[in-house]
Amino acid sequence: MSFVAAPLYLYATLKGKSAVWEDILASLPSSTFSSPVLDVGCGRGLVLLKLAQRKKTVLSASPAYGIDIFSTADQTGNSPEATYRNAAALGVVENTVLHTASFTEGFPFADGAFSLVTSNLAIHNAKREGRRFAVQEMARVCKPGGKIILVDLFGYFGDHKAVLREQGWTDVDVSLVGWKMMFGTLPCQVLVATKPE
Repeated sequence: MSFVAAPLYLYATLKGKSAVWEDILASLPSSTFSSPVLDVGCGRGLVLLKLAQRKKTVLSASPAYGIDIFSTADQTGNSPEATYRNAAALGVVENTVLHTASFTEGFPFADGAFSLVTSNLAIHNAKREGRRFAVQEMARVCKPGGKIILVDLFGYFGDHKAVLREQGWTDVDVSLVGWKMMFGTLPCQVLVATKPE
């Protein structure tokens, strides 16, 4: 089985997850990026810097924010310095703001601050209560009419969806990402939800 699983894992790591997020962000209207946006568990910036690039193209004065504990146990070389180096390489340092904090604790942001809240392969790293709390915080800081887009490993999305439903969110869709993000034999799912106005 590893002769199939290993190439899928390698593709997902090197190219697939980037391609998936390119498609996700390209499907959103430019107006989504005119307000501040947040990437939860941003790590070295795969999604965060795509958000910053998109904000730069729509000439938005507001930055893309990232929050992470910047632990090298979860991601090799994970640090704010590494993320800012990546931002510099892409010419988006001025569009990028990092906060070192855990997503299992209260986010350092006001209610309804962001038009878009994203997370990529991060929330599963927390224990169940931490995951539920992170989704609650994502919902809290998302502005009415804004979106949460969460991509993670298969199996966690029942709780994510339940947390949002408990808070009155009705437009919540969960689907499989597809072969581009297969980590071995483990598929990923994507949650797309719109906060009620």
